[in-house]
Amino acid sequence: VGFSRQEYWSGLPFPSPGDLSNPGIKPRDGGITSWLARWLPKTPAKSVVALKTSIKVELVTGKTYKWCVCGRSKKQAFCNGSHFFKSPGLSPLKSKAQETCMVAHCTCKATQKPPYYDGTHKREQVQKAELGSPL
Repeated sequence: VGFSRQEYWSGLPFPSPGDLSNPGIKPRDGGITSWLARWLPKTPAKSVVALKTSIKVELVTGKTYKWCVCGRSKKQAFCNGSHFFKSPGLSPLKSKAQETCMVAHCTCKATQKPPYYDGTHKREQVQKAELGSPL
């Protein structure tokens, strides 16, 4: 019929790439690279001290919980999604309760047994740290 595939599908004639002149368009500085850098920083995000105490919570058998790893959640000790914008690269620790029980969750984010309290917040380094700051 004499039409190229592009013309047939679009219904409009479309020049081949070799027929296009240089339009002189230059990409903006940064472009996609700067956008990605905002969401994927070169230095990994660090947890911050949310509180300097533990929080007692009741876990219910079979329920899945997401413990806040970043320390920025307003619903301590659980995640509210704050890490998405404030601490990209960190994500909550997911766990499923095996039995209904009361447990103490860490809120200083320095525990060696996440998500559970292990007394780490009593250390001088944690006690001297400001709330909202990394250790």
